[in-house]
Amino acid sequence: MKCMIIGGFLGSGKTTTIRKLIEYLGAQGQRTAIIVNEIGEIGIDGDTISEGGVETREITSGCVCCTLRISMEHTIKSLRNSYRPDTIIIEPTGIAFPRQLKSNIESMDLPGITFAPIANLVDASRLGSDPEDIPNFMKNQIEDAEILGINKVDLIGPEKLLEVCRLLRKLNPKSRMVHFSARQGGENFDKLLELLGGDSQEKTVPEAKNSIEMSGVSAYSSEFEITSQEIPLETAVSVSEQILENIRNRAKELNPEFVGHIKLSFTHNGTFVKGSVTSAHENPAIEVLKKEGNPRSRIKVLSAITSVPREELVKAVDVAVTGQLENRQLSYVKMEKRDHGHHQATISPFKQSNL
Repeated sequence: MKCMIIGGFLGSGKTTTIRKLIEYLGAQGQRTAIIVNEIGEIGIDGDTISEGGVETREITSGCVCCTLRISMEHTIKSLRNSYRPDTIIIEPTGIAFPRQLKSNIESMDLPGITFAPIANLVDASRLGSDPEDIPNFMKNQIEDAEILGINKVDLIGPEKLLEVCRLLRKLNPKSRMVHFSARQGGENFDKLLELLGGDSQEKTVPEAKNSIEMSGVSAYSSEFEITSQEIPLETAVSVSEQILENIRNRAKELNPEFVGHIKLSFTHNGTFVKGSVTSAHENPAIEVLKKEGNPRSRIKVLSAITSVPREELVKAVDVAVTGQLENRQLSYVKMEKRDHGHHQATISPFKQSNL
């Protein structure tokens, strides 16, 4: 069983990349399972990935590289025994340290497990040229990588790409670098897939660090059940965009240069609306997917943002969601949070779909 760790800061494009990787492995006839880790109590990426018809597990309420090691071990062993995948892809939180995660899994003493090279994605559009401008925990992520995937190159020009490559080479001269757009695919993305087919050469045991404390990221997630029956797709998309814009605008007032990830899902009437914002200067990106069956209408929101007080983030998210629903005269119920301590986790299995 091969383990692939796809790391990268919040909003670097891990989920989009993994969805393409799933398609690639499926075309090769591989049985693939995914473990998605979310820092908040409620997960969104697991919903997105499971729509591709792959066996998915979601670990929430912390980071698998430091505070949720036992949950990760339980999940890997459960998948191995019940599903017997050829490959397990792990998408850690955007603040995780991939090398520490790999070391943790190695210490589980699982017979027959091998590792692909540690991959870490970066958003080329958000990197500058000065290493001093990069937070220490992001430098750790970059230094951990055997493969540095420079994503979202469709958003920048050649000069900016060269600047990013020079910066990353300073921080990690030993890594293999490949630049691509996960959204668009193409020849360079195929090169990433080829590199992931190799084997990890990383042997060092890293110093144990708490990524949550180092990152300075505040996180909050919430979930709302929509009890109104008739909601056109256009309304669901519009509501999603406006919620994301309102949270972004409030976060921008609190920290004009925030980075992180504000993401949302809205399931209703056979559709799955997915939206995200990754910085103070970005507009919401919206994607509409088909949803098998007719699940209950729900909105999930997860915000993980740098240097914004958590109590203000909680208020911003809840006001944005309830304000939009009330403006559209949509009835709703806010779902009760499960009681989680800092070191506890909720592991949610997703059934395979036929899409």
